[in-house]
Amino acid sequence: MSELVLRNLTTADEQLFWEMQTEAFRGLEYLPRMKLGLSAFDREGSFVADRDGAMVGCVGLLKLDRPGWFEIRNLAVKGSAETDVAKQLVNHVTEYVEVSAAEFVKASTPAVQPYVDIYKEAGFLPVRRSLRIRWDLLNCQVHDNKIATRELSKEWADEASDVWIKGLRPYWDYWIEEQGGPKPLSAWVKESVSKQQGWIGAFIDEKLVGLSILRCDAYGPGEARFNGAYAIPENRKQGVGSALMNATIREAKRRNQSTMRVYTLAFLDHLAPGAVVYLKTGGVIEGEYLQLQKRS
Repeated sequence: MSELVLRNLTTADEQLFWEMQTEAFRGLEYLPRMKLGLSAFDREGSFVADRDGAMVGCVGLLKLDRPGWFEIRNLAVKGSAETDVAKQLVNHVTEYVEVSAAEFVKASTPAVQPYVDIYKEAGFLPVRRSLRIRWDLLNCQVHDNKIATRELSKEWADEASDVWIKGLRPYWDYWIEEQGGPKPLSAWVKESVSKQQGWIGAFIDEKLVGLSILRCDAYGPGEARFNGAYAIPENRKQGVGSALMNATIREAKRRNQSTMRVYTLAFLDHLAPGAVVYLKTGGVIEGEYLQLQKRS
């Protein structure tokens, strides 16, 4: 067999990188989202495997927003016979982050073989799942709710940042850590709400108790990105999530969106509450990912 060459990912490789994801996962990967994330890769830590001048494998690396924290993703190889190539790519990127004094390393992959076992053999342990859920909005029904909802204006920026952080906990604590803690997230919310970028609030007695985030046309014309619906702990199980979902779907339809997608948390053995609400409001699971963490 010809010699395998491992090299850094370049801009010229991007089209083949996308095509390899399609071939490896047969549509389980959502390319519009992946293409948006590709620009954030650490190019020194992202690699391509070539044989006879042709790409036969690839893997990407993200630097998370905490120093020394990394995520390995988009591992893919050409054909089932290239398992050894996938193993070499994982070992290569793992060596790179170790030399970079990594404090924390995670990996994300569509939950299919042989990729799950390749990560396990490299010392990664499964910690949680994530789901990609899609709404076909033309087929989604909306209902009236007793809980008031409306788009958040910039006057709600400070309160929205507090509600969002509370709404993320405890399920998304791991993600808050990966983003560098609540302070930078809070600053991002304040800026985003101030620009009125798709934030919808839920109110009980004029108190903001939950919110959702809708990004219309984020993945292309009519292809909305939904960043989730969140209720503060003391107001959960009161219909806040359902009210936010109805408001979000209604707004997406008003904005001529045809589909809406969210990437959301699921535990290894059951669904998180948010995913349950999403499925009850017409969402369908179209992709499942496994998140793994490197043993220290």
